[in-house]
Amino acid sequence: GVSNYRLSRWQRAEAALGAPVLSNQVQFSLVTRGPMQDLLPWAQRTGHLVMAYSPLGQGLLSGRYSAAHRPSGGVRAANAMFLPENLDAAAPLLSLLREIGEGHGVTAAQTALAWLVHQPNVVAIPGASSVAQVESNAAAADVTLAADEFAALTAAAEAFRPRTGASAIPGLVRARR
Repeated sequence: GVSNYRLSRWQRAEAALGAPVLSNQVQFSLVTRGPMQDLLPWAQRTGHLVMAYSPLGQGLLSGRYSAAHRPSGGVRAANAMFLPENLDAAAPLLSLLREIGEGHGVTAAQTALAWLVHQPNVVAIPGASSVAQVESNAAAADVTLAADEFAALTAAAEAFRPRTGASAIPGLVRARR
């Protein structure tokens, strides 16, 4: 396998090796959907595997955070996704994750993981800091989303347009004060 390869590079690696490079580990979640453009369709056509790291958007999709309750330190505090305006923009998606999760008796995080692994040729590799989180993450594989739930989550994710990159720098500076 490889990690963070664009499709063309993945294909070149496979051609150079002369054998299948079966997997590509990439950032993929409801809030980082880039692999859906080309990596995932190709993997599904060819029997390759997309391994999704940060499948909970570094914790954004856990539902633990809001503009009123931001991460207090560590990597998340310096991540533009956790700026108040981005947390406000994520509120409809997070609300939908909670709503669908309640219908299945699971958490928002489990619902986000279920959306990801609902897709053929995708394996999620979420982080966990406790046995309980490992068990909760694994239980997400047992959640079967209805087609309308999957479509609603996809639409809500597509509507989420976070401020990132250079335009997020002023907000990150303000947040550090």
